Amino acid sequence: MTDQTSAGPQAISEASDAILRRFFETSETARKASASLRKAAEVGVRFTDVPGDFRFVMADGKPKFLSGKASDPDFDLTLAPGAVRTIAGKPDAEVGDLGIAFFQAILAKEPDSKISVKLHSGLMKLTMRGYLGVLAQGGGKVIGWMATKGLRGPGAVASAISKLRKG
Repeated sequence: MTDQTSAGPQAISEASDAILRRFFETSETARKASASLRKAAEVGVRFTDVPGDFRFVMADGKPKFLSGKASDPDFDLTLAPGAVRTIAGKPDAEVGDLGIAFFQAILAKEPDSKISVKLHSGLMKLTMRGYLGVLAQGGGKVIGWMATKGLRGPGAVASAISKLRKG
């Protein structure tokens, strides 16, 4: 008989906010990816399957996922359950692989796999709050993946930010 308390069946029935909270609290990859973020960095989070507002912040040098509305978000994310499961299902992945999974979810066509982004900050504010450091942690994998999507050269990040601001 199979143990029904394994992560697989539990993760399927568990709410997206609980899955993402556990990911941020336990994943070494999440810690590495967010290490360059400053204390002022804040992301508003909503889910398509869980009511309410949530936020991602840095506290005591660690990523924290909390209930409540973000006060000064750099961007807002709306995550579908499939996107949450895909990202949280990679707790030991390399930062670059996690970054690619995140960007693939932004581009996803299927509603259950999609992450929607509403950007509030410009390139300078994002840089000051450490987000470009997150991108740099993804290294060549993320840069290579971005290039396959037509985002090449020094203006690639600015171009991607511009597209996100327009929606």
